[in-house]
Amino acid sequence: MKSILPITLIFLLLAKIVPNLQAQPKEKIYENKSFQPFVGTVQLYPVTDNPNQELEAPIVPRGNVESLLLQFDLLLEEYIDVQVKIIHCNADWTKSVLNDIEFLYDYNSFDLRDFEYSINTKTLFVNYWFNIPRVKTTGNYIVQVYQNGDEKDLLFTRRFIVFDNNVSIQPTTRISTGVIQRDFNQQIDFDIIHSRIKVSNPRTEFKIVIRQNQRWDNMLTGLQPTAVRRDKSLLEYRHFNMENNFKGGNEFRMADLRSYSFRGAYVSNVNPDANPREATVNPGKSRKHQAYSQMLDKNGGFIIASTEALADYLECDYIKTKFQVKSDRQVGSVYILGAFNDYNKDEKSLMKYDDSLQAYTCDVLLKQGLYDYLYWADLKNNDPYYFEGSFYQTENNYDIIVYHKSFSDLTDKVVGYYSFRTKF
Repeated sequence: MKSILPITLIFLLLAKIVPNLQAQPKEKIYENKSFQPFVGTVQLYPVTDNPNQELEAPIVPRGNVESLLLQFDLLLEEYIDVQVKIIHCNADWTKSVLNDIEFLYDYNSFDLRDFEYSINTKTLFVNYWFNIPRVKTTGNYIVQVYQNGDEKDLLFTRRFIVFDNNVSIQPTTRISTGVIQRDFNQQIDFDIIHSRIKVSNPRTEFKIVIRQNQRWDNMLTGLQPTAVRRDKSLLEYRHFNMENNFKGGNEFRMADLRSYSFRGAYVSNVNPDANPREATVNPGKSRKHQAYSQMLDKNGGFIIASTEALADYLECDYIKTKFQVKSDRQVGSVYILGAFNDYNKDEKSLMKYDDSLQAYTCDVLLKQGLYDYLYWADLKNNDPYYFEGSFYQTENNYDIIVYHKSFSDLTDKVVGYYSFRTKF
């Protein structure tokens, strides 16, 4: 009995502890997300000499952080008090253990006082802008925008990354090594030279993220080096089981919504008298079984612009835009995605089937401009490119983000970044 009693007590304690452990909440993962219906267009990009700077990723060297411009519309008649907070994150976009003073030079609460009202638009809005402040360390960051001084009253969050060039990244793009996948996939091989960083265990200290067209929803993570050459401080990532494969996808569909007075390219109808103004994009259909055709797209991005006489950014109106893709009813869900909605598969991007049109349709409120988009399928056949098709020849943008965390580091540092385009 003496030996049985302690064992029984141990089991009773474990029975109490295990449920408590299971009840622990998961760490919050910060994403690009809007929380209020009156949040309009949001853009975060580095201000450069590039005329299409809005298409560039919000990823900058540490000394260039202040070039990041946050610009957004609130679809309201009057200005409201808006604040910004910066959050430092780990590589997995959970909040890091760093205190504000460890990564910021300023007090971490910024009032947004720069704003202007819309001009001659049916949909009234207030446009705000804010330059991201300097930071002390590299890493993943969230700009969190909230109202009325209440951090829980969120408007939206956006990701940005600050890096140092402490490693050299040497990528190559080729057709997939998989026999079946070679017509559809693109394979990213690369080497990392880390001679400027003191590394004890390169297999565990580095984390790699590869993105296609600035998308966070289908990024590659968890890649391990296939070879470690300590004599050259070299890591090789040349996988043969398609761990480093992306579906090539297809060139993005496009819509020219710069005007509400006449039909732009790929637009079948406009109604300037409606409130809000309306437009209908040309009905689409599946391109899966069509031959690949090269087109000059924006790789999913969008640019705010207007062709109306003398119109500037504040005169770009919002247009209720109808998208539709012809199809039989499918088992599953269909979404319209692009940078304009951060590729979020939610109620706003979910398309509904219209029996009278024999098509999936969705209305999206978009500010005047040029837009890229695609139809994404979460279907029973597990083929997200059911409507678009996938081709190895498709021109895509890729970027590789290298994180490093040694035994003594409190959080992940971004020690390298490289962006490139595919060429076949």
